[in-house]
Amino acid sequence: MNNRAAFLETEKGKIVVRDTETAEPGEGEILIKVQACAIQPADAKIAKYAIVPMEYPLVLGSPVAGTVEALGPGVSKVAVGERVVCGTKVFVHKKAKYGGVQRFCVVDESEVVEIGNTDFTKAVTLASYTPPGALFGSTTLNMHRPTIPASPLPSSEVGKKILIWGGSSAMGTLSITYAKQAGYIVISTSSPHNFGLLKDLGADHIFDHSDPATVDKIRALFPVDYWFDTISLPSSLSTILKILAPEGAPVTPADIRLLLPPSMPGMPALPDGVTAQMHRFSTHAPENVDWQKWLLSRGGFLEMGIKSGVLKGVPAHVIGGLDSVEEGIEMLSKGVSAKKLVVEPWA
Repeated sequence: MNNRAAFLETEKGKIVVRDTETAEPGEGEILIKVQACAIQPADAKIAKYAIVPMEYPLVLGSPVAGTVEALGPGVSKVAVGERVVCGTKVFVHKKAKYGGVQRFCVVDESEVVEIGNTDFTKAVTLASYTPPGALFGSTTLNMHRPTIPASPLPSSEVGKKILIWGGSSAMGTLSITYAKQAGYIVISTSSPHNFGLLKDLGADHIFDHSDPATVDKIRALFPVDYWFDTISLPSSLSTILKILAPEGAPVTPADIRLLLPPSMPGMPALPDGVTAQMHRFSTHAPENVDWQKWLLSRGGFLEMGIKSGVLKGVPAHVIGGLDSVEEGIEMLSKGVSAKKLVVEPWA
């Protein structure tokens, strides 16, 4: 069983596609025959800037969708041949066999989700754990979790609002879907040409992220109970701070969830009363056992959301086979909006 992978050969080096061995799944692991793999902004940051120490040669990419090829010892959640999607563990284990841009990838049983007849390329646009982790984790924003079919919010949450900055990003679109399914009022931003996408996702209030008038328009919707910046760059955080702390006005206390460190170069100083935290979330942490059962168990929210069509994200943009990974990294480093870059390793 021959494997083929797109290797980042050295730190900040070139992507090289070559044949390699097929790994054996260990205890609690599954070998996936990968039909589609997404590449993410985090992959580009690793490839270009080596922001996290990794083991080289390295295979990037996550999540993957495909069929179950082999089961490691103790696996009972899925069977060989089933169509599944799963996040990869390359950022945890830092080893090539856990990366997604290859034909056979080792994944963790606990995170595998069965997808029925859903297209593999569509499944990888819906399978990120970041939005449900950021919104519904007990140590994160801790919002009330959605159900399928939708159920009413508890009285303590009725009428509460969330600002999702960057609604047309891959993380933004999924976050809107999750928040609306849970029953929250969603305020979001994008470029005007993506307003239709955000409206289709159910966002209640949509604003142009580059329009100076947006600051006052969002302030007019106060109180805003939850804040999630899916762009997490100095420009986006600076604008959110103008909403919370306009010149000459009292500061509105808030905790902003970010996807990048608030200590990055160029990030604005936070006024007293406003905190910003980078989203860190382990699906294996003891405090997240209930969350994992809700989202990732057999018949859980993610499986039902994918199969029913309740979950909606950005469209997949298939860029090609393994030879296109380098091109995808370049595209991501320049910025990608309203689409998810997807590689098909057998193409």
